[in-house]
Amino acid sequence: MVKMLGSRVAVLDARKAKPLPKTADSDYGSTAHKTWAFEVKSRAGWRCEHVENGHRCERSRARGDRMYADHILEVKDRPELRFDLSNGACKCAAHNVKKGIEARAARMDRSSGGGAT
Repeated sequence: MVKMLGSRVAVLDARKAKPLPKTADSDYGSTAHKTWAFEVKSRAGWRCEHVENGHRCERSRARGDRMYADHILEVKDRPELRFDLSNGACKCAAHNVKKGIEARAARMDRSSGGGAT
């Protein structure tokens, strides 16, 4: 077996402004959030509720996929709906991340004045 050597060249971080470390919202560890998340995922049968082209995602806890309780309307946009069960959907990791990226992009578009011309 050939042993691989690590790189001898140091990685240079040339960013002028380094991002702050990512931290989780303290609410995610609360009993209220855990109860809300459990109820959202249970209601969906622990299966992703994302629908695309008329087909529901096949990912589920039964298949070994990790499920997330996703806020339909983001907490940053509607904090009063944080623990409202009607504002929750069960999502697989891929669809949870995709939806979060789309929501952040929409929020940035709104804050910048509405997009390209």
